[in-house]
Amino acid sequence: MRSRRAVLGLLGLASALCLPGCLGVVPFSPRAYDEAVRVEAVDVAFTRDGSGALTLKLQVKNPSSDAATLTRVDFDLRVDGRRVATGEQVLGVPLDGQGAVPLEVSFPLAVARGGGRPEAGSHAVRVEGGVVLRFGGSERRAPFRDARSLDVAWVPGGESNPAP
Repeated sequence: MRSRRAVLGLLGLASALCLPGCLGVVPFSPRAYDEAVRVEAVDVAFTRDGSGALTLKLQVKNPSSDAATLTRVDFDLRVDGRRVATGEQVLGVPLDGQGAVPLEVSFPLAVARGGGRPEAGSHAVRVEGGVVLRFGGSERRAPFRDARSLDVAWVPGGESNPAP
């Protein structure tokens, strides 16, 4: 009887020591990923020939105690409620456990010609997307969202679906 209690006690102690390390690989709390990315700055520019650029400055925090790799960033861009661009960029940025890194990504944009209009001034710009974190063999997406008013000299036509 005494040896059985000792074995059970050792198993309990071993699982208690293993559990924090095991949970650190991929946090079970989805909220940890909802708060892992903060948008610091957004810059959008378009030209009359249909080219443009979106630059995002992000602060990415690893919600895990284990190291991860930032594998990609995706985005959906809307100007004045109209979707004008979506895209993705593949990365390979290491991120220590519980660490944070500033991340600046630039996306070249191409929109249909002729659909734009010269409307210098302030426009409602909304960008949504996510940063994908790889922990060993599993990946988790940490979403981000930002809405602000920016001065944009040329506004592309884009899709006519208003933002919800």
